[in-house]
Amino acid sequence: MNEESNAAIVSRRYEAYPEPIQDLEAWTDSNWEWFDPVHAHSILWPDRDYKPDLDVLIAGCGTNQAAVFAYNNRSAKVVGVDISQPSLEHAQYLKDKYGLSNLELHRVPIEELSSLKRNFDLIVSTGVLHLLPDPLAGMKALRGCLRRDGALGVMLYAKSGRMGVEMLQSAFQDLGMGHDDASVQMVKEVISALPTEHPVHNYFKIAPVSAQSDAALADTFLHGPERNYSVDDCIELVTSAGLAFQGWFIKAPYYPHDWFRPGTSLHRAVSALPEARLWSFIERLHVMNGAHFFMACRSDRPKKSYEISFSTLECLEYVPRMRMRCGIEGEEIFRPNWRTKVTPAQMHFLQQVDGRRTIRQIADRVAKSGESQGASKRDLEEFGRNLFESLWRLDFTAMMLKEKPSA
Repeated sequence: MNEESNAAIVSRRYEAYPEPIQDLEAWTDSNWEWFDPVHAHSILWPDRDYKPDLDVLIAGCGTNQAAVFAYNNRSAKVVGVDISQPSLEHAQYLKDKYGLSNLELHRVPIEELSSLKRNFDLIVSTGVLHLLPDPLAGMKALRGCLRRDGALGVMLYAKSGRMGVEMLQSAFQDLGMGHDDASVQMVKEVISALPTEHPVHNYFKIAPVSAQSDAALADTFLHGPERNYSVDDCIELVTSAGLAFQGWFIKAPYYPHDWFRPGTSLHRAVSALPEARLWSFIERLHVMNGAHFFMACRSDRPKKSYEISFSTLECLEYVPRMRMRCGIEGEEIFRPNWRTKVTPAQMHFLQQVDGRRTIRQIADRVAKSGESQGASKRDLEEFGRNLFESLWRLDFTAMMLKEKPSA
């Protein structure tokens, strides 16, 4: 397949799916973009508060994405680029409808971003790089317009969770199926005939929207080309482009949580793994991850400005904040699509989270409340450290960095 036909396929792919948004106000009431700084700034830049006047690039903006960022961040300057003219035309429609004077739109391939002669604080590219003939060239182009203290938010398809999709894509290619209604009908017939053991059923549990419309089925099974990535592949793509891997934006699929009983040989062996090895190890056990959401940055961005680690007591100076649409209700902590019960001891800590107090300060307030009688200050600090590391790994909380330790 030559580069021109690949570009044509990719361009056509995202003109109908996801369905173009007509009403931004209604859409943002119940949906969000993961890397949107209006709520994600503490994950992208844990060392600072929300900066409203960011320069933002949406690389592969499709019909909607750049407009959503511009709508939610009115003081930011948002640039959206795409290779699909119909997609850009719909984005222009949203720009005109909502008076998004802070939005620019350009028909530019990612590989030619240097032609913009612009640099950005935040670059977002979700579901695009894995479609390019040369994803590394695309990643290098993104690096070329990222500022020193900037952040790059990326989504790539995950190899483990899309095994069933890969199998069916190759099967449908053997039949010479195209992008027409007849092919979509055959996809439906095949899926309805599959045994329950087929791994594609796990993918539908991860991404049920993939089977909810003809456009979604065509996007999932009849388009291409695309690559699926492992943890190691993601890190290699980032580092080969001269960038640093900043961390996972959605972390839960890469940690063991309470899988293994503490104190056992297995638990000790897993806990001793270097972090990148741990991620790779868990990926091969947790096969229900369909996409990697991660962040990268320039290698000269100071690591101390973004690294979160609970391995030393310095983590007691982190300031926990609830992530987007997360909170506590009754005896439960919740996030989108999931909630779980917490113990009374954990709830005492959670009730002190206000986005300003450090873990140390929270532990001190719990101690002074008298709700944990018999526990020493050190015990409570260690309890808080373990609790907030767990909540951070489960994507309930983000951690903000304080410049100076608090009393």
